[in-house]
Amino acid sequence: MNPQRFQPSFRVLSLGVALILPATAQAQSELNKPYNLHIVVYVAENRLLTDVFRDRIERELHDGFQAGLGDMGRVTVSHEHPRLDDVVARGLKLSLDGWRDRRDVKTHFVLIDYSGVHYEIQTRQYDGSVGRASPVVRRDRTRDRDFVAKAAALLIKQDFGLLGTVRTAPARPKEQVKVELRGGGLGDLTRWVKKDDVFALAPPGGGSPRALEWSFLQVEKEPDKNARDGLCVCRFFHRYRVPSIAGYRCIKLGTVQTPLRLHWYQKVPGSDKKARPLDVQLMVEVRRYGFDGEDATRLQESTERNGGILETVHEGKDGVFTNVAFVRVISGMPDPKPQVPIALVDDQPIAIEVNVANDVDTLFNVSLARWKNNVRDSLNMQDNLFERLKTLGPKAENRNEIIQEAESGLKRSQKDLADLLTEKNKILEAARDKKILFQTPREDALLRGLKEREQTLAQFIEEQKKIEKSENDPQRKKWLSDIESARLLEKELEIDKAIAIYERIQKEGYKDAGLDAYVKKLHTLWDTKDAELKEARGFIYRVWPTLDTSRLEDNILKAQKAFEKCKKAGDRISIRKMLKGTEGHADRLAKELKELKPELIIDDVEPARKLQMVSAEVIKLGADIQGYLTAHADDK
Repeated sequence: MNPQRFQPSFRVLSLGVALILPATAQAQSELNKPYNLHIVVYVAENRLLTDVFRDRIERELHDGFQAGLGDMGRVTVSHEHPRLDDVVARGLKLSLDGWRDRRDVKTHFVLIDYSGVHYEIQTRQYDGSVGRASPVVRRDRTRDRDFVAKAAALLIKQDFGLLGTVRTAPARPKEQVKVELRGGGLGDLTRWVKKDDVFALAPPGGGSPRALEWSFLQVEKEPDKNARDGLCVCRFFHRYRVPSIAGYRCIKLGTVQTPLRLHWYQKVPGSDKKARPLDVQLMVEVRRYGFDGEDATRLQESTERNGGILETVHEGKDGVFTNVAFVRVISGMPDPKPQVPIALVDDQPIAIEVNVANDVDTLFNVSLARWKNNVRDSLNMQDNLFERLKTLGPKAENRNEIIQEAESGLKRSQKDLADLLTEKNKILEAARDKKILFQTPREDALLRGLKEREQTLAQFIEEQKKIEKSENDPQRKKWLSDIESARLLEKELEIDKAIAIYERIQKEGYKDAGLDAYVKKLHTLWDTKDAELKEARGFIYRVWPTLDTSRLEDNILKAQKAFEKCKKAGDRISIRKMLKGTEGHADRLAKELKELKPELIIDDVEPARKLQMVSAEVIKLGADIQGYLTAHADDK
């Protein structure tokens, strides 16, 4: 394991407009719904970190958390997981930031290494029910071998992330809401939720984890241990105006006590990526309990000119904040001046983006950027659904499970598309008012792809229902279900896998002249004796989509050669598959690059330079592929 992964990182948050998707009026109660906690333990290769040691860690974590949750949760612990290789290769931050799984599981990764002196532990959780990872990677170390499991358990508990649903709209003047906590009917929540704890908000059905930055709920009245109604009272704090949050999901944050360090910066005009320190001086107030009052204890500071750095680090308790801080700009920029509620999840500096020329002008660009992110997030969630359906197809004995999964995914996809189109129209109107050229060709293509996949899902559901209704022979039902799974694979351009399914059911005894003719047609379309084309396809299908950022640079040339070989052979199926993988890499690189601030942080300079180089090559490759497919769109 790379020891650099244990180094603290500068945490960057962005001041932006919340691109909020409408909440459902009545979210389903989860009062009696237990949690599913899956702890994944990875122990680095070291002669002292034996299998016996790992088994002991797993056993202690399982027993401890199952006892702590009781009826509120089901705990599983293992050292295997489909995401683990990516987590180890790319680290907990990049890997989990890019994950889009939506299964109702809290997956908590625990990485353990030994430096020769200390046992070093990293943990981070991804919660599929809200589609977000815990804010930071937790780290600890100990010399005591017997304390490793306890240290890991403390880190996991900090970010366990109790879930809730907002049941009432904010009531003024204190903007109080009632939150129903999941599992509240199954056990005592008072050990998990205390006064002043902090919850982050998440739109129903998922959405970008960045959609509600600078907003949180803080507990004013904790649940009654005897009532078992799971209700607590919270105050709603937010930077920007948002619609009613009734029906929104929320997740408890692992907040800390720490000095508050703020770094202020602004975007370079005409650039979406470059940032620079402020060249003006801001005067700010910082409070502990809200944006008003506390006249005797509030801190008033100014940023350093040409440095954009405000650090409220003082001797003694005055400079230390617990759980939250409330920051208000009082001079140095035009109205409306930002007032920023901050949830403190670690001791790292917090970077706040503003536009000192006119803060309101940033709203359009932030809204547009987040709409683009939500378009890509919706497509990623749809990809996960297709993968889930392909997994269920050959394994599920009960077709109802497949139908329910597909119908749920279709309903979510239709809502996502409707919301995205509505939001696009709002942004388009804003662009007209501001006389801004509004063109989003890539996102428009992705939206068309979402619509096409909805049609595929609807057809899949219809065929599954027909099979269930009309067929009595279990074997024939299975064959027809396998055919629908193969058709999904074809939609995903996995032609060889589809052929394998068709031929398997033919060998098993399925008789259909139409299918026989269709399989022959697929063989004509796909089969090749060209060894170089086979090698190119192997790279495109099995290697290219799986590459992490560190390996992309070494494989760009191979990707270009594979593309040229497919062009020469006229294999547009493989080229379309390659475009999908290339666009996925481009999106991930853009997100990773956005997290870096080389203009502000010297440690980010070299990583940003490498990312920019690789990103430029990937974008160029994607443009070349798209250009080829467009030019040959009408070819037979």
